[in-house]
Amino acid sequence: MKVLSLLLIVIIFIGCIVACVSETGDKIDKSNSETTAPEIDELDIGRNIPDDLPQKNYNGRMFTIIISERVDFVDDIGTLFEETGDIVKDSVYSRNLTVEERFNIKLEADYVADPITKLRNTVLANEDVYDVILGGSITMGTSSLQGHYLDWYNDLPYINLDKPWYIGNARDALSIKNHSYLMIGEYDLSVLRFTYCMFFNKSIAERYQKNNIYEIVQTGKWTVDALHEMVKDVYEDVNGDGMMDENDLYGFTTDWHSSTVTYQYCFNDPIIYLNNEGIPEMRTDITKTVAIVDKLYSLFFNNTGSYVGTWTVPIPIFEANRALFLNLRFGSTSSFRNYEFDYGIIPYPKWDEAQPQYYTMSDGAHDVMAVPITINDPEFTSIIIEALNAETYKQVIPALYDTAFKVKYARDEMATEMLDMILEGRFFDFGYIYDGWEGIAFLLDSVLSRKSSDYASAYASREAGAIK
Repeated sequence: MKVLSLLLIVIIFIGCIVACVSETGDKIDKSNSETTAPEIDELDIGRNIPDDLPQKNYNGRMFTIIISERVDFVDDIGTLFEETGDIVKDSVYSRNLTVEERFNIKLEADYVADPITKLRNTVLANEDVYDVILGGSITMGTSSLQGHYLDWYNDLPYINLDKPWYIGNARDALSIKNHSYLMIGEYDLSVLRFTYCMFFNKSIAERYQKNNIYEIVQTGKWTVDALHEMVKDVYEDVNGDGMMDENDLYGFTTDWHSSTVTYQYCFNDPIIYLNNEGIPEMRTDITKTVAIVDKLYSLFFNNTGSYVGTWTVPIPIFEANRALFLNLRFGSTSSFRNYEFDYGIIPYPKWDEAQPQYYTMSDGAHDVMAVPITINDPEFTSIIIEALNAETYKQVIPALYDTAFKVKYARDEMATEMLDMILEGRFFDFGYIYDGWEGIAFLLDSVLSRKSSDYASAYASREAGAIK
């Protein structure tokens, strides 16, 4: 069963306890009038998935994580937390306490500006200092080539990559013939924060009679052509200066960086495919990517309703109630709660209606996990890593989903369905993580940021380096 399906079941069941009545409750066998509602533990399927870990007592042993000192990453790990009544932070605190008490260990984190460099120095000195590093995915891809990390398939005996707390297609996307030196699990909470989606302004949609946005998404008709058509007549010269700039109202706004890179993945056009032997191979036919660039060029630069710019341009336009659609990450919604206008959330569009589902990606700034080769006890390290991922899946993700998402979008009954579509479609690509900032993965935004559509020539200039 998929992770989000399980989470939705969890949320529905919790709702049963609070409200005493729900559609799920109607499915309980009522043939015996004396039967009482099952306890939450019997219904909470997600929390009851076993992690299959052995009983161990490590007598207060320290388990040390190294991660960025940035506040949001510090909050993900939560070793400095105490219970405060904040549901999400308390779930992180509870996760940590559960693992500490179960195995009699102490979690410790080293929050530093450059965790990858600091870890590398300990490895080169052959020091067993850290059990796991959480670092930015693209930078970690490069550092993994230096041979400093253990293999998640073969070196860590209690890691089970078949468990639902390893996200989406990460296991396959990061592997070469059942070897992987990086992994993405629910303990990498930043993956959720950095997942790309689209927001839309409901008041502008109503003003321009675009009231069927959710219906288009539900019926699978939300495509790039539908987006193009939807925004083409949405423009107002707000200040009357005759200039189309960031002070006007638009149908669509985005940056031409990672928000644009996401279109390659939402259109199901990854850089790398695994062949029948499990070996990553670069795609050789770039016909679809060329077509994608042409389509985006038309949307970005030939559509009156679009305004595209640098990192700092799109959000202020949307915040000022001057954009119908915005490409953005989930984590940016913390600033949305005080908006005076109403808004909704939907997936990125498909390439065409034949595409089987909506896809998205998580920005390259999200963390991945790696285990340094200098650890002396792979059994201990793998047990605690597995437990942390499992308990994040069981405790923290439901709290995030139920509060950060359901509560923020409580005014919108479609929110849960839309979020489910988005998160089910998270996609990871070997080429994106391992090809680096200057590689093929960022070629699409590089071309479009120059207001060019000549992807083929740009690809030819980088292909040899990417293959190497």
